[in-house]
Amino acid sequence: MCYWCFWGWPKPIRDIYDDCAKRLGSELPLLYGPGHVVWSDENWRSAQACLDHFDEWQGGYSANDLPIIRESLERLIEVPDEYKTEPNGFDAARHDPADFPPPDHWRCEAR
Repeated sequence: MCYWCFWGWPKPIRDIYDDCAKRLGSELPLLYGPGHVVWSDENWRSAQACLDHFDEWQGGYSANDLPIIRESLERLIEVPDEYKTEPNGFDAARHDPADFPPPDHWRCEAR
């Protein structure tokens, strides 16, 4: 099972997503737009790659949506790296996420 699906997202990441989804009026531009690798696939460390290819991956999103999607990725880059990877020792192929709780200060929240 996916670590983030089991425990939820660390609050700093969740706050960015919630704020941008609210401003967009929908989660869809985040989940399927040029930041889909980050927000849909939960690959937090891929934010810079999404920005590097942002213009190529715009799809049919509006000029109103794209700045907010870009901002979500830029803000995610500023989140400390500690929140972007599962705890040390966790391997999804070999471990149950329940055996690797997040640090208390993460305050994970389900999406």
